[in-house]
Amino acid sequence: MSFNIDNIEAAVTEARAKGKERKIKFEQSFDLAVNFRKKELDVSKPENRFNQEVLLPHKLYPPAKVCAFGDGEFAAKAKEAGVNRVVSKEEIPKIAEEKKTRKALAKAFDFFIASIDSMPLVGRYLGQVLGSRGKMPKPFPPQADLKPVVDQYQRTVRVRMRNTPTFHVKVGHERMSDREIAENVAAILGFVENKGQLDKVASVVIKTTMGPSVKVSSWR
Repeated sequence: MSFNIDNIEAAVTEARAKGKERKIKFEQSFDLAVNFRKKELDVSKPENRFNQEVLLPHKLYPPAKVCAFGDGEFAAKAKEAGVNRVVSKEEIPKIAEEKKTRKALAKAFDFFIASIDSMPLVGRYLGQVLGSRGKMPKPFPPQADLKPVVDQYQRTVRVRMRNTPTFHVKVGHERMSDREIAENVAAILGFVENKGQLDKVASVVIKTTMGPSVKVSSWR
């Protein structure tokens, strides 16, 4: 299905204008809320709760933070690719010693990657804290070109639904154009469509970080 980009963009424009009315001095993000009809989507069933990465057409700002686990050639390539932090295999057990430290690591980064040989250590020491957040790293061989991987993460968001029939996800930043944000919204709706749940959507709402919610009308 092709979505009505013009109507989505109009809602983004309205949300931007209403956000500025509050005279917020910091740069704001744009968030999307997709609400489902409660009677039609039983979120008590795990198969009806989303928890998946979605690739957007436009990069978000600020860029997603990526952490890499590994040594040697893999670590060097990760640094060249622009990851925010590299954790050596030796550091992994040390980080796991303190609950606050391992939780802080999981919270500080949006995505994780790892060398194949570091994955057993990650699973053993950090698997619980990363797995519960849907952040277990993807493994790569030492010679892998990680630049495209890190670049792709700059356009990736996680759509996650918990115990209520709705999800919220970041789709843009005020530095982006209204059209770019609208196209990111359409990508999220496309994901919902691919899941076969589009007909159960009750409303689609856009808002800035501190601004009021704006309902997207006639987005289909």
